Amino acid sequence: MSFTGIFKAKDGLVALADSKGSIEMNGKLREDPSRNPQKLFAFPNGVAVTYGANQILVQNPNQIFTGKVLIEDLVNEYLAKHHTLDSNFFQSVLIKMGTNPSNKKEPVQFIVGRKIWAGEYRIEFHRIGYDYYVEKIGSNTDYCFTGGNELYKQAFDQFEFISCATSADILRKYVAGKLQQLIDMYDEILPYNSVGGSVKSYILR
Repeated sequence: MSFTGIFKAKDGLVALADSKGSIEMNGKLREDPSRNPQKLFAFPNGVAVTYGANQILVQNPNQIFTGKVLIEDLVNEYLAKHHTLDSNFFQSVLIKMGTNPSNKKEPVQFIVGRKIWAGEYRIEFHRIGYDYYVEKIGSNTDYCFTGGNELYKQAFDQFEFISCATSADILRKYVAGKLQQLIDMYDEILPYNSVGGSVKSYILR
């Protein structure tokens, strides 16, 4: 589980992500010491954050064994060639997800922010499951999309962003500070806090 989001300011977009990796063992979540997953990706005129499954199983018909593929590797390899996350990228993830029924457990989810032109920004949501794909394009009145741990989502729904949205710099400081406060609080009171690590943020102008 993670917490990520993209927030809209008058002069840009702010992307936010934690960096903790969790693994399920004996029916319980615990921190994965072998993983520090990258959940925030910047590219020309865009930025993306990801949550949900941070790795998938891919079955190659020419191989006996199933391969484990990290989501950040899929994203970085595609961006190295195409410099954007377009519909072909999401289609390729859907095809890979469909090769192994184990991927039914948890979808891969992306929030993408794009600069359309100077002063015009758009936020998108993409959910890719084992055999389905959902896309939502934010309207002009959608000031943020967040995803991940439900406690964090509910807390962020209560925060007042509009007063900070005049400046991406102010908004970035506000949302990153709020996320760190929540991580510190839930570290104290939850048996296991699935959100944590260093808080990553990025401004797209």
